[in-house]
Parts: sequence; C-alpha cells; structure tokens
Amino acid sequence: MSTRYHRLARETPAYAWWKLPVAGLLAGVIWFGAGIVLILIALVVFAAGSGTDTFDAWTEAAGDLDLQHLDFFVLDMLSLVILIPAVLLAVLVTGPRPIGYLSSVAGRLRTGWLARTALISFAVFIVTIGGPVAIGELTDPAEVSAPQVSTRAIVAIGLVLLLTPFQAAAEEYVFRGYVLQLVGSWTRFAIIPVIVSVPLFVAGHEYELWGLVDVGIFGLTAAVLTIRTGGLEAGIAAHTANNVVLFVLDALGMISATDDSDAGPTDVIPTIISSLALLVLVEWAARPHDLQRTRPPIPPPPPPQAPMWPPPPYAYWWPPVPPQQSWPAPVGPPPSPQPAPVHPVAPDYPGELPPTWGPGSR
Repeated sequence: MSTRYHRLARETPAYAWWKLPVAGLLAGVIWFGAGIVLILIALVVFAAGSGTDTFDAWTEAAGDLDLQHLDFFVLDMLSLVILIPAVLLAVLVTGPRPIGYLSSVAGRLRTGWLARTALISFAVFIVTIGGPVAIGELTDPAEVSAPQVSTRAIVAIGLVLLLTPFQAAAEEYVFRGYVLQLVGSWTRFAIIPVIVSVPLFVAGHEYELWGLVDVGIFGLTAAVLTIRTGGLEAGIAAHTANNVVLFVLDALGMISATDDSDAGPTDVIPTIISSLALLVLVEWAARPHDLQRTRPPIPPPPPPQAPMWPPPPYAYWWPPVPPQQSWPAPVGPPPSPQPAPVHPVAPDYPGELPPTWGPGSR
C-alpha cells in the first residue's frame, strides 16, 4: 500500500517513536544557537555603524518585518531563514532518513512542480491582492496611496525577491513539513495533522483578530495542498507569492503588509477567494502531469546473513544444527533394469540340462 505525505516518517523500516520529537528539540537548539550568532553579528555591525541605539531599536521591533527599516527587515527574515538548516540538520541527525522525504514523497524538492505552482500562485495573488489595491487607487485615490518608485523602493523590492522565497520555505518546512509528519506518525487520518498544524501556524504570527483569521485560512489551504500534492512545493509557492505581492506593494508605499489594526471581516474575502482558486487550479495542474502524490511501499530490509556476535545465550548449550546435504534432483525417468547375462551354451528354457552340462563344458 502506498504512503501519503503525512505518513512518510511512520511507514518506514527505520521508524522509531522518539526520533521526530527529539528532532524537534534538536532543531530548536540549533535555531537558537544560530540566532545567537546572528544577534552577535548584528550587534557588531550596528555598533560599528549607527551605534547600539539602533541595535536596541531592532530588538524591540524584532519580528515586525517592517520595510521602513531595511536592515531590520533583513535581520528578521534571516532569523526565519535559518529554520531551514535547523530542521533539516536535526532530522538528518536523528532520522528518519533520507531527509528528502521531508520535502515530498519523491524524496526531493520537485523543482519543475515548484515552478508550475509558483506561476499559478503569483497569478492568483496578483489578482486577489493587487487587483483590489489597483481598483482602490483608481476609484478612491485618497484611500489608497499612489506607488512611490524610488531607489530605496527598488532596493527594498530586490531584498524582498531575494529573501522571501527562503523565509516562506522555512515556515513551510516547519509547519507543513515537520508538524504534519510528526502528528501523522501518530494517526492515519490526514485531517488530524492538518487541524493541529493550523493553530500552531497562527500562533507564530502577532496579528489582531482578523489578521489571525486570515493567517489561519492560508495555513489550512497550504496544509491541504501539501497532503493533496504529496509535497511542500505548492505550499512554498503559494506562501512565497502571497508574501512577495504584499511586500512589493508595501515597498511601493501603497499598503502596509504587517499592519492589520484596521482589518475587518471583509479583509479576509481575498484570502478566501485565493484559497479556493489555488485548491482548484493546483489540482487541475497536477492531473495532466501525472504528479506523484504517494510513495511506493518500502520493502523490509533483508535478514542479516552474518552470525550474531556475541551469540545469544542458547547458543552455548544448544547443539549446532548440521548442514543439510543438498543432492541434485534426478533428471528424466529412471533407467530400466538390464537382464542378467546368459551362458552361451545354456539350453533353451524350459527343458532339461544335457549330460554334457557342467563345469567342463566351459
């Protein structure tokens, strides 16, 4: 029986119940250590430049992803990007291996499928996010700011295009990769890891109520895409496209990508529309390409041929079994018996022996 994505860690001969929990703890330690290194580098850079006051301002605004301070934005994005090596290294150390199955059922990140879903995702989010902003600019210029193209905006857009794919991939590897396979190792029902991953994903964002609802809808969509397509590619593409469109509009001064203080129920409508469109279009794109959605069964490993050492306790008193002699099987029917030789002067039978019959007749 083939294995779905959320069961990849469980349905493998090398599975052990403790491996993924220990991998999570180890990933947290690695991420924390890498974060300390990042903070020390930031402290040195800020101290050599604008002073420690800037460093204090960054620590107070950490996690805001504010494009008004590009140095703060880069540091915040890098603090998320380092989740990728932390998770992959932790799973590589503890198992199950190979770690490519954290990316997809094919044992690797399917770049072709990632590119196709990226085209679909950018088309969807440009329409659902950029469309209302453009319409608002045309119909109510006082409500929506005009795009402000400047050197700083161009640099900001370049940083967004460079860092956002890795930031989005990092969150997908944690919430749709590690969490789905961890919970999926406890249950066969895909709905349970999907439901568990959504509130954890929401808890990683500091938004107001409707902003958290918006994040929850997207997290649910990304989890369903991961289960349906057998990998993280569609979720990474959707996450990247959503964030890039928001950050580019923010860099142009048209919206604030992270300020949701004025958000209301109507602000989640674009996310609902984009989620439904993604589910339909990604499923439509997967069918003609015969996308691999499950992993074939893994045969059990062959039994060891070498004798155990040290030998088991019974080997000291139980006599060894002699090897069985193997004879080749006979081929064809058995040979017919040959008649006994007849003396050349023997009389015809029946009859009596002649007088001359005896030893001297030889």
